[in-house]
Amino acid sequence: MESNRSLRLMWIALVLGMMEFNLSTEGARLRKPTPISSTSWQRQACESKEGNQAGHFTCTPDGQLECFEGWIGDLCNVPICKRGCDPLNGHCKVPGECRCRIGYAGELCRDCALLPGCVHGTCNKSFECLCKPGWTGLFCSQATCKENCHKIRGYCEKPGECRCRMGWTGEFCNECQTLPGCNNGYCKTNPLDCICNPGWTGLLCQTPICNKGCSPEHGYCEAPNQCRCRVGWWGTNCDVCHPYPGCRHGYCLKPWECRCHPHWTGFLCDQKIVSCAPNICLNGATCLMPESELNNKVAGGQVDITCLCPAAYTGSRCEVELKWQDERKWILSQQSNHTSVHLTPSMVKDDQQVNENPDDIALPDLNQEGSSFRNTLLFPEENRSRNNQTSGIAVD
Repeated sequence: MESNRSLRLMWIALVLGMMEFNLSTEGARLRKPTPISSTSWQRQACESKEGNQAGHFTCTPDGQLECFEGWIGDLCNVPICKRGCDPLNGHCKVPGECRCRIGYAGELCRDCALLPGCVHGTCNKSFECLCKPGWTGLFCSQATCKENCHKIRGYCEKPGECRCRMGWTGEFCNECQTLPGCNNGYCKTNPLDCICNPGWTGLLCQTPICNKGCSPEHGYCEAPNQCRCRVGWWGTNCDVCHPYPGCRHGYCLKPWECRCHPHWTGFLCDQKIVSCAPNICLNGATCLMPESELNNKVAGGQVDITCLCPAAYTGSRCEVELKWQDERKWILSQQSNHTSVHLTPSMVKDDQQVNENPDDIALPDLNQEGSSFRNTLLFPEENRSRNNQTSGIAVD
């Protein structure tokens, strides 16, 4: 009972000591051991084993208390806070610290505490969040965009910016953006659109529209309303083929051909065709030869002639008669068979005249695909399919 009474008296003295101590004293330093009036309870604190459990004082031989550095109070149980620590808003549990009470902040607990989560704000009183210039929102975390920046199509990460969302462009993000790669188009209201300018077509408006009438096969264009011809073609619409260079009396259906007009033959269609006499072709066939062979004929040399066979006959001189086949189909041949014939003096008579008037010769229409006067030098595949007996001038 006596021991408990002593402890009770010691804690009462502690409370009285705290009430007398001025916490606002700044720059408090460790005091030299201050003798405490020798009272019975002080002596009991030194004599009691539990009296110095905190270990902040020592007892002198005469029973007085001496506080350790950083501690004050009658029982040396009050820590000395950091110098400048606000006496109302701060406190400490060990010497040299400054712990802020709720609602206050700062090194010395003299500042108001911000609202938790406040990013770019200040406060005049505890738990406020007053936004700094350029920031807004409950926690001042939203940047204020550039004036007139579209609220939906634009955004900002820093104050004064205006960044456009996908599909929009312009200073204030109020203009639609074309589809990437759309170089000759535009958009009206919908983003990522590509409406072609006049003269262009395609998904990205990348294809120019050529001049009206320009051949899609033989012409092309690099800009609208052009018509550039591919190799071998010419003309306003690139629909005229280039004949073989040097072709004189011929034409072409495709580039680099030389199809002879009536009464002409040869690789370049530069040899005139005349009738030959005597007519050595058989079965009523027409005999023709180049005009250049006239000298050979007169001299009795070798002459190249062509036999135009009537229906139902073939061969180099139209000597082969065609027969019925399958009782249904008549095999006809209207080939132009030519051969080389050596004219002897007996075959040449002075009174025989050569018909040099081309108009008197009945020739097929050379514009037809099946014409017999097609230039064999330009159609070797067709020439090989002809009668193996043909030879001589370049007419099949």
